[in-house]
Amino acid sequence: MVHAIEAYTSRLKKNEVSDGFAKMALRLLSENIHKVVTGDNGDLEARLAMLKGSLYAGIAFANAPVAAVHALAYPIGSHFHVPHGLSNSLMLPHVLKFNAKDPAAKAMYAELAPLIGGLLSNSSSSSSSSSSSSEKVENMIAYYQSLPLELGLETQLRQVGVNQDDDIELLVTEAMKQTRLLPNNPRQVLLDDARRIYEEAY
Repeated sequence: MVHAIEAYTSRLKKNEVSDGFAKMALRLLSENIHKVVTGDNGDLEARLAMLKGSLYAGIAFANAPVAAVHALAYPIGSHFHVPHGLSNSLMLPHVLKFNAKDPAAKAMYAELAPLIGGLLSNSSSSSSSSSSSSEKVENMIAYYQSLPLELGLETQLRQVGVNQDDDIELLVTEAMKQTRLLPNNPRQVLLDDARRIYEEAY
């Protein structure tokens, strides 16, 4: 889902192809992730939907590259041996919150929010067409804060071995080296921004 979200909001190469695949991916993945992770292991239809969603997300970010979530997640993976998906999950809600302060990013998140199956089922009134952009985005961020808990994943950096006193500055320094990714973010990420995001995720 991170691949789809970041492709849809990619600042430099966002296009109609990447947007279309990102939307299809987000809908398929969000509608089926609970079924596959916590449900019936024999639900082949849900598993096929997850495969398709992953493929579509891959096509999306191949055409519109990922951004700050990945930039901040890479050092977590490389220095603390955290799986790629988990390191992205740890950073996603905090980067969403940071980016949502930018009006253009907020508008794009509001466009994506109605596609999120779990968000629709859990907050139908807030994700209706009559909801404000702020409500949609707030519920989207809340969804990605609660989803890891529901799936039994870690949600804080301290849970994966990061030490606040010794390691945050290392992560900040390494993240700011991700110059291939950071320019794609819809909101500029400065060194102090990266530090604040990591501290919030700690």
